[in-house]
Amino acid sequence: MNRNKFLIIAIFLLTLTGCSGFLSEDNKSNTTADDYYATAEGYDALVNSCYSSLRDVFGGVAGTVLNGMPEIFCGGTDLFQLYLPSTVPASNNKGLETYQNLAPTDGVVTTFYTNVYVAIKKCNDAIHYGTNQNPVRMAEVRFLRAFYYFHLVQQFGDVALVTDYLSSPINNYPRTATKDVYSFIISEMEDILPTLPAASDAGRVNQQVVNHYLALAYLTRGYDANAGGSSSDFTKAISYATAAIAGQRLTLDFEKDVFWPGQDNNKEVLFAVQYSAASLPSSSAGNSQGGYFGAYLGGNDASIGDGIPNMNSIFRPTKRLYQLMTADPNDTRFAQTFMQTLYGTSIMKLSYYSYFTTSPKITAVELYYPKPGTTQAEVDDWVAADPDNRANTLIQWADNGDGSYTNWLSGNNSMPVYPCIKKFASPGTNFGTTTSVRNIFLARLAETYLIRAEAEINTGDATNAAADINEVRLRSNASPITAPQATIDFLLDERAREFAGEYNRWYDLKRTGKLITYVPAYNPDVPSASYLQGNDGQYKTLRPIPQNAINLNGASITQNPGY
Repeated sequence: MNRNKFLIIAIFLLTLTGCSGFLSEDNKSNTTADDYYATAEGYDALVNSCYSSLRDVFGGVAGTVLNGMPEIFCGGTDLFQLYLPSTVPASNNKGLETYQNLAPTDGVVTTFYTNVYVAIKKCNDAIHYGTNQNPVRMAEVRFLRAFYYFHLVQQFGDVALVTDYLSSPINNYPRTATKDVYSFIISEMEDILPTLPAASDAGRVNQQVVNHYLALAYLTRGYDANAGGSSSDFTKAISYATAAIAGQRLTLDFEKDVFWPGQDNNKEVLFAVQYSAASLPSSSAGNSQGGYFGAYLGGNDASIGDGIPNMNSIFRPTKRLYQLMTADPNDTRFAQTFMQTLYGTSIMKLSYYSYFTTSPKITAVELYYPKPGTTQAEVDDWVAADPDNRANTLIQWADNGDGSYTNWLSGNNSMPVYPCIKKFASPGTNFGTTTSVRNIFLARLAETYLIRAEAEINTGDATNAAADINEVRLRSNASPITAPQATIDFLLDERAREFAGEYNRWYDLKRTGKLITYVPAYNPDVPSASYLQGNDGQYKTLRPIPQNAINLNGASITQNPGY
């Protein structure tokens, strides 16, 4: 829909966006919203705007220098630490990374909270106008609204449950109990499930997507009696995960078929935020996922050959992640996740994207990061296989063979001291922090298997849990596990190996009750559990309700514990 042609009145709740008036645009065609959205074309445009809101929620505000969205999902976990003490992430005073300074005024938390509620507002509009429209599109929008509330309730606990179409500002919305929010999420998803098709175009909601998220919602609620959870939720999670899997096996190659550029809409990706260069208003309107997970490669002047991404050095893998990725010497996911080979002509003249092309402009390898456990003889063989391009390569060992990862964990910013995560690489795009046109994966079939495995562990069915974990492991040539090894701790280890850099680790630790123990144990930025405690002595296992939302809400709002 061309927004310059039609009167669009965006009414934002005062409690949610801090906007006290209307945002309106010139009505170039004298067509009212009511008239336009009553047409099939207009309604499809409105539904598409609900989907496009996924970009704001997960990709951040396009064109900003650093939008921070990866921080709310991956910051302050056991897998990623800040690269250098001087690193300045988007979260105010490193709040999301270290917890000590996490406050109700945090910019990233406020942006996320606001963007989710603006997206919900769009969904409520589409539901209002959808009475006589395509019921499948209406079901898609109802899912998106429930999906957004699922993120809100995990992040904030009790939240305002807004489901009405608003024709005027309202500034009095009390928080709805977590238990009731979960009931709404689950009932909405279950109600729309029969209306949706079994399969759909890439990026659209279908039955497999809803079954996956019903499994995850039941699994998450099952841990929390205060949210209405019980052991029966784990049984439900198994049932819905089984329906989502529907016998589909993990047959695609992890790197070449699932994460390789150009393969984003493969059959193992169930749901993703869709990006393409043609659909973006500018080259800087992409996302920043890839840039967060790599050492600084230099500025635009360091780009030669096929080019480099703007790696901002915010997140560096912890020693814990390296250990998990190398625990099984046969597991191929280390090589499939990390960029071990950097092409270039000097340390700061690199051609990162040459790795992804069959006809690279630069063939010389400047840096090589051997997988920990690799011997000198194996590196010698690697050099001998292509001496013209590897004879002068700088070998960046993780350490001196003592398992300390000292070299990769050093504070040196004069060169890329540790390997970048390459899963999110976006070749052919302009150098910048928000230029990636890769889809942001939100749900993969591998996760569905691990959701079922986690639920099976919670029901005491270790045999089937091990089988589901092995479905994920065997795809990457990792050794199968036995039933006694199928524990929540091992399950979390497997999720770390499979989903490094994807947007679920904070949720995983919070859901399983491991946040307070795992983070201080494995993240040097949070050396003790006291870092997660607020002045009231309570742990910050929820995000703070943004202060602006509290100030502008006529209802009496109690802040979350720890703030």
